[in-house]
Amino acid sequence: MSAANQLPAPFEGLVDLASDVTGAFALYATDDYFAEKENLIRPSAPVWIADKYTDKGKWMDGWESARRRTPGHDWCVIRLGMPGRIHGVVADTTHFKGNAPQQVALEILDADPLLPLDAVLNHAGWKVALPRTPVRPDFANVLPFDTPSERATYVKLRIYPDGGVARLRVAGTVVPDPFTFWRSGSIDLVAIENGGREVAVSDQFFGPPSNLTLPGRGVHMGDGWETKRRRTKGSDWCVLQLGRRGVVDRVQLDTHFFKGNAPQAVRILAVDASGKSPQELQDLYQTDDGWVPLVDLQPLVQHRRHELEPVGAQPATHVRVHIYPHGGVNRMRFYGRPSPTEAEAKALAELAATGAFGVLTSVCASQAWAQRLANAGPFGRVDDLLAAAQRVWFDLSEADWVEAFAAHPRLGQTGPAASASAQSAAWSAAEQAGIAAAEAQVLHELAELNDQYFARFGFVFLLCATGKSAAETLQALRDRIGNDRATELTVAAREQWKITRLRLGRWLAECTAGQG
Repeated sequence: MSAANQLPAPFEGLVDLASDVTGAFALYATDDYFAEKENLIRPSAPVWIADKYTDKGKWMDGWESARRRTPGHDWCVIRLGMPGRIHGVVADTTHFKGNAPQQVALEILDADPLLPLDAVLNHAGWKVALPRTPVRPDFANVLPFDTPSERATYVKLRIYPDGGVARLRVAGTVVPDPFTFWRSGSIDLVAIENGGREVAVSDQFFGPPSNLTLPGRGVHMGDGWETKRRRTKGSDWCVLQLGRRGVVDRVQLDTHFFKGNAPQAVRILAVDASGKSPQELQDLYQTDDGWVPLVDLQPLVQHRRHELEPVGAQPATHVRVHIYPHGGVNRMRFYGRPSPTEAEAKALAELAATGAFGVLTSVCASQAWAQRLANAGPFGRVDDLLAAAQRVWFDLSEADWVEAFAAHPRLGQTGPAASASAQSAAWSAAEQAGIAAAEAQVLHELAELNDQYFARFGFVFLLCATGKSAAETLQALRDRIGNDRATELTVAAREQWKITRLRLGRWLAECTAGQG
């Protein structure tokens, strides 16, 4: 069974953001004496083996801490496989009868998934998403939220006071990193990690169409979309919503593992349903109005990956896959180029208006860079902006580069650089989150080497610190302090560009949040 099969009502149509299948990782637990924290995110249902024991006690398929003899409670931190807004959780205590917790709570954090462990555990941004809530033993406790949470990349499960939880399902909608849609070239518009999801289906007796969008090729026949045997004329179908409106230029359909039960043929339709209400969408899924051919009727072969060529090039938000007459498909990929959203177009237009210079100098403090980039607009697409920003940056003089460097605080330093704007200072603080939790000795050595570096080169040591620990930053400083000035200037300029690109992305993400 795949992760998509594990979410009960009222979470149908949502994604388990904490499934091991999608890259979730159990980072830390205060205690997992009896059973490992990694079991929490397994996609399979918990099992019971009556006579299985370990040297620590009864083997349990879940996370179980020791009996607590001191005040407090146990907790576990999980990095989600995909960032998203959480609609609720399933705290499944199946098989934990006399050893389940009495209550659970959940906190969320939206932070860089590359942060070192100490920075995650000590981060100031943790927020309560589910207050302390009673749970039943040996039961799949479904705990919906009143309203979906903010975007989260980490969750912290608290159990009171101790005990065991078999599985944690985090039901939500995927909110991808905006850079996913701003890269040049083609991406899989329907992939689960890019926000693609199932929204309607005619039949899913053996497996749901949400499996079609999962990573990889699946592990067996039960890991795809499979319908029961149709005894009437027609075809089975499912509707997939693209993670982003776009133009599909290549389709891949995989009948991997389906040998005696693959469909004979497939036909795919597409529609641009931008602006439609939820009820209008539900009506649209059931009719042919507005749908146009994307892939004409094509024969399929059992247990094979098929490349299908689209017959049109119109923007789409949804695709409807018809399989004839019935059967199973393992995975589907809809590769294409995302279309700009109205919010992105508005944000790009603002760069050509009065005030753009102030925005750009907060992103990168080089006056020449900001002015030349503003003059290069207007930009029709985000990737056009990023390409121009990179081109202008590497065409600048040494003095322009050093001007940009000067707006950055020394890594490990508290407080902004003297020339930094308020926005730049806020970004710098977030970028150094992985360094903030460093031990005093590491910070002391960083300060000493920063002084030596500045005396040697005449500018601050620059590193794209997002996701890096203090130890990694210190090692990079040690490695680079021996460079000659020309080499180090080039390395620092490359690091500045990495920072600039990330900041442009953050600014655009803030401008378009909830609007795209």
